[in-house]
Amino acid sequence: MQPITKDCEVEVSYDKNGVKGAWYRAILGDSPTKSQQHKLLRVRYTTLLKEDRSSHLTEIVDHSLIRPVPPKDDGAEFEEGLVVDAYYKGGWWSGLVVKRKEEDGTYLVSFDSPPDINQFERKQVLNFGLILFVICVYMSLKELGKSVFSSGTMVELRWSFAWRPAMIIKEVENEEKFIVKYCDDTSCRFSERSKISVIDSPEVRPRRPLFSVGEYELLDRVEVVVGSVWSEGVVRGIVFKGRYMVSFGKTKVASVQVSCSDIRPPMEWEDGIWHKRPKTKSKFFGKYYSRKRKRGHVQHKSDLNDTVRTPTTLVKNFASNVEDTQATDTMRVLPFANKSPLWKIYETMEVFKKLPQSPHFSPLIESTSEDFREGSALGMMATFSGLFEKLKDMESDVTISQLDSLKDSFTKLEEHGFDVTRPLSRINKLLALKGRQLKILEGRRGLDKERMDESSIRRKAELEFGETERKMVEVKRKILELQRQEAALKEQKEAAEEQKDQACRKIWKVESCARDLGVKLEDVEFDFETILSAPW
Repeated sequence: MQPITKDCEVEVSYDKNGVKGAWYRAILGDSPTKSQQHKLLRVRYTTLLKEDRSSHLTEIVDHSLIRPVPPKDDGAEFEEGLVVDAYYKGGWWSGLVVKRKEEDGTYLVSFDSPPDINQFERKQVLNFGLILFVICVYMSLKELGKSVFSSGTMVELRWSFAWRPAMIIKEVENEEKFIVKYCDDTSCRFSERSKISVIDSPEVRPRRPLFSVGEYELLDRVEVVVGSVWSEGVVRGIVFKGRYMVSFGKTKVASVQVSCSDIRPPMEWEDGIWHKRPKTKSKFFGKYYSRKRKRGHVQHKSDLNDTVRTPTTLVKNFASNVEDTQATDTMRVLPFANKSPLWKIYETMEVFKKLPQSPHFSPLIESTSEDFREGSALGMMATFSGLFEKLKDMESDVTISQLDSLKDSFTKLEEHGFDVTRPLSRINKLLALKGRQLKILEGRRGLDKERMDESSIRRKAELEFGETERKMVEVKRKILELQRQEAALKEQKEAAEEQKDQACRKIWKVESCARDLGVKLEDVEFDFETILSAPW
């Protein structure tokens, strides 16, 4: 692993503009080995731009928000439920592997902040384990040449059953104590009102390294981030894979629902090294609860009723219809006490026999007060039934907008744990057919328009044809008239020519007679002259 030096490439945690927990590549602009007083470093992001998009964004950040660029991993496959970092929108985001698609080897990864799910290739997904981050922390501290608790270092302070972020101001000489300044919020910012205290060294530890955990089990001890504080708690229920119900302090009642990105396993800081605490079940909060169960059956321990609220008969029946691959999953935890008799009525309805459901209604925890949660859940059951009947009784003249509205409604129900795969599949097929129908209708409208255009052209051509025929008849009539005139002229010509020939013949005869008379005249004149000249 390359040391962190000026102008080297690093990754910076960025928590702004709705982005939380993402790491972006940047170039380090300052040397980490400068004066102990300087804990802030300048970085220039390589994938983030300024608001005017004129150049790359440059910021001054706390050195604790900087980590080395992780090395390439071994390319191993990720299991479902594993926490990973996925390359998304120019940065590395912490998410949960939902599914691996066997056909192309891609992964579906869900994000908690903001809520989203996307598909990634294997090269776009990394697994940062505990050892990698311990090495990163060790190399960074070694390169900085500072004490783990030097002035300006971000640390965690024990606060009852929790750990609160703070910054070391200085170490009290000749005493095992530190002067610290508490953080004001989740971004670890400070103000004039930030509290300053003197804390015993056993109550201080460095900031925890981050690493991914596949999943947690019931009664696992964990630490959960609430605001800026990491509180010790116990897993009391599993809503679904990657989302848990957790209790705090001495209470056995789950008080908050959290995602895996907000949970970390407890660790101990001893002799300058982080030690992973053995994964043991909580003895204080109850006996061990086995998650393994047969199909449609749950094994109970003596303390189970204090740990997980038992669903109603309806939800039990729904749960008994899950696939065999889910036979070892934990019972779903409902965010309300289901007391209404309507659940048994829904259980007998044909729609829930055809499409067995196992909703978790977990979004109601954040969106609805506890008094209204069961009513909202019952309303959703009625909505699902109504939507199913609407889909089943749909006529062929349904519009695409109606199908889209129906699809959106089923999708919203899916967020509450409803299995809407089959309805959505049918709606998608209907949308595809409607799309084909629209294309066919559009093609037919095009053909109708073309037919009308061609009909107009045909009518115009027919008019032109009739007009041309009329003109041709007129021309033929004129031609016949001219032919008659020609014939008459020919006759006149022949008669004239005959008269001419006769005249020519008469002229020739006259001329011939004239020549004969001329000869005779010459003879007479010759004889006359002869007589006159004759001697006497």
